[in-house]
Amino acid sequence: MTKEITKAQVGKFGEKYCAKYLKRNRFRIYKMNAKIGHLETDIIAYNKEFLLFVEVKTRRTNKINYGTPACAVNYKKRTNLLRFAYAFSSYLPDKLKDKNIRLDVCEVWVTGDKKLKVCDFNYIENAIID
Repeated sequence: MTKEITKAQVGKFGEKYCAKYLKRNRFRIYKMNAKIGHLETDIIAYNKEFLLFVEVKTRRTNKINYGTPACAVNYKKRTNLLRFAYAFSSYLPDKLKDKNIRLDVCEVWVTGDKKLKVCDFNYIENAIID
């Protein structure tokens, strides 16, 4: 008997998939699931030019449609991500402080009951602008 995949497992799966996507696109992962107080972000990554703060939203395709995953990044979530990016910047090592900050959203759609599989993916650069 196999257990059904939980919502948290679906979310972690989407975050790992997004991290692999970023690595394939020449970004290095600095931190995953970083927190400062009640503020958090899913992925912090960087390359020569940018420091990314990425919010990953993963949805199952077989569930009732509540809009795109990016629609779940509402005003409060966008504000908190922006606040997190500014707060976290003071903790960065010097090599990352001179990079341009970008706030991105990653949408991942998955299918599967026993094993998850990505069926659609959308990466939105500059999804949140201050």
